[in-house]
Amino acid sequence: MIGRRSFLPRAASVLCSLVAVGCLQLEYLVQAAAGQDEIAYRARPIAEVLADPHEDANTRRMLSAVGDVKEFAAANGLIATSSYSSYADLERSAVVWVVTAAPALSLVARTWTFPIVGDVPYLGWFERRDAERFAAGLRDEQLDVYLRPARAYSTLGWFEDPVLSTMLGPREHRGDSELAALVEVVLHESLHGTAYVKSQSLYNESLASFVAEELTARYLDARGHVGGAGSAAYTAELARDRARAQRMLETRASLEVLYRSPLRELAKLAEKRRIFDALERELGLAGKLNNAALAQSQTYHAGGAAFATLFAACGGDMRRFLAAVGTLTEEDFTQPQLADLVPLLRPLVLRHCATP
Repeated sequence: MIGRRSFLPRAASVLCSLVAVGCLQLEYLVQAAAGQDEIAYRARPIAEVLADPHEDANTRRMLSAVGDVKEFAAANGLIATSSYSSYADLERSAVVWVVTAAPALSLVARTWTFPIVGDVPYLGWFERRDAERFAAGLRDEQLDVYLRPARAYSTLGWFEDPVLSTMLGPREHRGDSELAALVEVVLHESLHGTAYVKSQSLYNESLASFVAEELTARYLDARGHVGGAGSAAYTAELARDRARAQRMLETRASLEVLYRSPLRELAKLAEKRRIFDALERELGLAGKLNNAALAQSQTYHAGGAAFATLFAACGGDMRRFLAAVGTLTEEDFTQPQLADLVPLLRPLVLRHCATP
């Protein structure tokens, strides 16, 4: 395994020297293939892990719930897949490190183009040092850069995704609250295998976030977890996340006005920093916010209100809701990375979610 992974980056370097165009894309795809290769190498059937007396009890308890979560997802309209029938212990805190970039005076994230998925406004690197090197190169271009660890990702049904140890949280903290978080992650990533539109990251991620949050609450209720530690912790964390996301969206609106204003560039940059410093203090954040961080927050949360309106029009029926969004095709989106989903979803709302 080590030899195979060390060969792939060298092969990429050789090919990049021969093909100047698309060198970054090639390097990225090679590291993604190597990372996927490692995950496949480490994966074990969940049934095998559950029968392993050397595996700790909390890990086995969390994994034992995955099959039930998948059945719950299928009962609510998500497409049943063979993913999450195995488990891979990655022996690290994140599966990938995600890099987002945006200009100093713009909230439009840079995008990169790949086969199948189209344009994407972030890249996930399996090795942190690769992510940091890539981020440093973007900073050299005077871009705002945001780098964060991610616990999960989806291959959109191209591979049988395993449950990852990173999805379970730190081994010493694997209790009820982490179980609730695992339920949400499985549902979020399963949604990507149910509905995905090329070059529409805000739509895809906001939809997955909305569905996963709604179904996680229903799952905890249906399985008798309401009032328990896991349900209470999940509800509290979800409320905090939504409040933080709302403040980021509000700050984004203020910054858009600033960036369009006739002020000189230095004045805009100074006011931008003042706004971000105030938001960091308000939210109690240790790290520095920037345009790239707000762009990524928008990707996951900006479509929530539009989806909530459609969900209400569907009478709170998740199967009807998913059937309605399932009627949308690439042709319904007026541009890549559509930022305003209200006009897109309005026809579905007006016909009360009924599919043609």
